[in-house]
Amino acid sequence: MSLHTHLESAIQDWIKTNGLAISGGPWVKACQDERFGHFQTNIAMVAGKGLKKNPREVAQQLADLFGKRENLAKVEIAGPGFVNFTFTAEAVAASLLALRDDPHLGVAQAPTAKKVVIDFSAPNVAKEMHVGHIRSTVLGETLARLLAAQGHRVIRDNHIGDWGTQFGKIILGYKQAGKPALTVDNAIGEMERLYKDAHKACEADPALMEAARLELVKLQNGDEENVALWKKFRELSQAAFDQIYERLDTHFDHTLAESFYNPWLNEVVEELLAKGIAKEDKGAAVVYFDEPELKDHPFLVRKSDGAALYSTTDLATIRYREQEFAADTLVYVTDGRQQLHFKQLFATARRWGYDRQDFEHVWFGAIMGADNKPLKTRDGTPIKLRNLLDEAESRAAKILREKRSEISEQQAALMAKVIGIGALKYADQAQNRNLDYVFDWDRMLAFDGNTAPYLLNAYVRTRSILRKAGSPLAPLAKFELQEPTEQDLARKLLAFGDIVQVAAQEYRPHHVCGYLFETAALFHRFFEHCPVLKAESESLKNSRLHICQLAGDVLKRGLYLLGIQTLEEM
Repeated sequence: MSLHTHLESAIQDWIKTNGLAISGGPWVKACQDERFGHFQTNIAMVAGKGLKKNPREVAQQLADLFGKRENLAKVEIAGPGFVNFTFTAEAVAASLLALRDDPHLGVAQAPTAKKVVIDFSAPNVAKEMHVGHIRSTVLGETLARLLAAQGHRVIRDNHIGDWGTQFGKIILGYKQAGKPALTVDNAIGEMERLYKDAHKACEADPALMEAARLELVKLQNGDEENVALWKKFRELSQAAFDQIYERLDTHFDHTLAESFYNPWLNEVVEELLAKGIAKEDKGAAVVYFDEPELKDHPFLVRKSDGAALYSTTDLATIRYREQEFAADTLVYVTDGRQQLHFKQLFATARRWGYDRQDFEHVWFGAIMGADNKPLKTRDGTPIKLRNLLDEAESRAAKILREKRSEISEQQAALMAKVIGIGALKYADQAQNRNLDYVFDWDRMLAFDGNTAPYLLNAYVRTRSILRKAGSPLAPLAKFELQEPTEQDLARKLLAFGDIVQVAAQEYRPHHVCGYLFETAALFHRFFEHCPVLKAESESLKNSRLHICQLAGDVLKRGLYLLGIQTLEEM
């Protein structure tokens, strides 16, 4: 149990003991300025009314109660009723020893493990993944790791787009081009080119548009040749996607595409109509809402010509995930432009009877260029994701060769993959996901500041010190935290589990990024001010070596949760 959790639990017990009808929390937070203490609570100001006492009187009651605890060095009242707590160095040292022996590094396991389905990435067949896919892909994988770390059963599902009117045009373009050979290496680029050419031609010629429509009808009716082509396009696209996912160290349990749900779409709409959830309107099936924010936004679930929509497929998907996965929570990771769609979807699903499940739309902002417009190539098209990853590795390799001219090209390439891809992932997650951010190669690959290279360098330093020690660590019965700097680092390490919990609950990895940056900075300060290998005594040396190991373990685990690999040397 971390120091923060220890205090929070004690405050919650105090609330129950006093019979206060106070919910929520947490009621304990870290002090902004540690000159006033390690932690602070404002519960006295909240509880004063229920206890019919002045907040400072309640604060004094808390101070008297907690002041008797041996692990607290100081409990003080501040302002209108804040209570500040300072732990003893012995309490910090004892908690740090427990953290060292905890395989979860302080990350509490959920009292009740839930089944959580995370829907993320979701590229379209026959189109290359572009820069817009990186946020959903990276964020989805990180959320899966954060929730799994708490003991939840996470199911990753890649709901790729593999159905719709574009396939009529792709099939038409492919046939008119003489059915060119397609391989894994060229397929996606070639299919995208064929689609663009066919789309442009169809826009200019109604006869071609009709021909594309007929190709689509043949596909929908099970024409042997068109179904075979569609399957071929899917398989080649998936192979190209998998190459990207391998580079990003991203994994899926299922890839249940749009087409998977086609057999149930009519059934879903008829059930919504039969239950009065949807209504017929000029031949279409529409869901109307009473909720103020949705009242002016009806949800179309079937067009007047009988065609299904994304909304229909998404409803069928919810039903499948509840029936087949017994999902407790459904998480959708997409950009912010789809907020209205998911509000409509979730409201419809709850009226349909899926009110046991928690629904979460984890949305994010855009990646901007230096001109503060969405990041694109010079010709205005989205940057291909594979090109972005290539560029990241190439730039990282160049920096490595400048810093370490003695390393081979092969070594530089292996290290550059970790540093370059890690820098991309970290930059994408280091700020609140709801905000847009400006893409800047120089900033994200810098070895100072809040970047992946800075954190990787801190981790490497912890391992370098351990290697220089030259032998396995000796057993440690007690940490010796003599200097303020190592006490600061110790308390920061103890907060790891609390930060992971907050990041998972809020679906916001930037909390972990900020924590790791602060931890790395404290470790560098510790390294500068607290001699390790030349410590005053063998016992102090051993204590500081264990701090180095624990700091490295926390940094490595935190980076893993962000989907970032580590290096043992740089």
